[in-house]
Amino acid sequence: MSDENESNLIQHNRRIIAGTCAAVALLVAGAVAFTWVSPVVPEKSVAQQWNEAISRLGIEPVYPPQEDIAVGDVFVILTKDELNEVEKEPLAGRSMRIWHVDMTSKIENAYAEIYRFPETPDAPAQGRAWKLGAANGPVFRPGVPRTDLPLVLFPGFTITSTRQANGAASAASLLGAAFHGDVASEFSMDVQIAAAETYGVPAIMAEAVLDSFCNGPLQRYCTETEARRQMSHVVGSKIYDKVTDPASGETKPRFSLELGLITRVYLARSFHNVIRRAGSAGGAVNGGDGGATPSKAPSDVPAAGGAQAGAATAAASPGEAGGRQTDPAGAIGPNSPGLSGALQFGNSSLVSTVQTLQRPVAFGFRSVRWQFGESK
Repeated sequence: MSDENESNLIQHNRRIIAGTCAAVALLVAGAVAFTWVSPVVPEKSVAQQWNEAISRLGIEPVYPPQEDIAVGDVFVILTKDELNEVEKEPLAGRSMRIWHVDMTSKIENAYAEIYRFPETPDAPAQGRAWKLGAANGPVFRPGVPRTDLPLVLFPGFTITSTRQANGAASAASLLGAAFHGDVASEFSMDVQIAAAETYGVPAIMAEAVLDSFCNGPLQRYCTETEARRQMSHVVGSKIYDKVTDPASGETKPRFSLELGLITRVYLARSFHNVIRRAGSAGGAVNGGDGGATPSKAPSDVPAAGGAQAGAATAAASPGEAGGRQTDPAGAIGPNSPGLSGALQFGNSSLVSTVQTLQRPVAFGFRSVRWQFGESK
């Protein structure tokens, strides 16, 4: 075999190796990048996602939303776990209702002192004035018992998480190959709470009620010993676990507890939640002559998905007769071994739920707390 034929064979093999290696590199890089940004199902429970969403409204969440939570309920609540984020757990898994203080008269008296304004009339026809309703009697006259719950408005909101990556690489000096690609994903959760209502009592009034409870016949339930015994029915013997502080070396209880009296409850009759997940990835690979110099790919070479396959390479091979141009990377012919290709893949999903209930349920609350060892 002549030296020229041997040289051509070596170049031929290098082009094949270049294309193959570039293709493998694209597949591996694309798979790794797509896995990194792919909108997989979050490693959080439904309860944790719900709690994070409702907490953004500035109230303590209730999961699952339920009807039988009322102002005056007394709970033992886990407020901290040294080994976990306990505040993201559902209320049923981090608290226990131990009593209910009847606050009916206090609630009625509190709302008898609050003004109640006329209802909003239906919107008029276009072009006509909107005549707002008038009260049957004086507007600013307290003492009238309420026959409905006060309204509350919560704006809809969206929790969004996005990830994306892109990159390009070239191995022209060794293999005459280049690849590039990009990947992106998005996860979003829309939360809308319709027909929301609320009721409650002032905090000072609630503090007095809790103080009276903890200094009355049931005061033993306001001790840490009794609170831990009650919570053992929820979390078991773990409630007595100890942990060592790595900084100070001191041993302390794993769980922190407080006693809470619910002062305000937030109710809703309808919930609308939409969860969206979407991800996409694409890339192109070009493998050709090992001595290629980058240049623009010819416009008549189509790429997968209707897009250009990527930046191609073209060069003059100084060893070829007449200075003939080599076929650019991406234009593969019988006399120009190589490889060119493009990848595009993705996924998406949408889950939408609308639930309207027969009666309102509590989805959040506010409370006053009794910290053990303190009077309030």
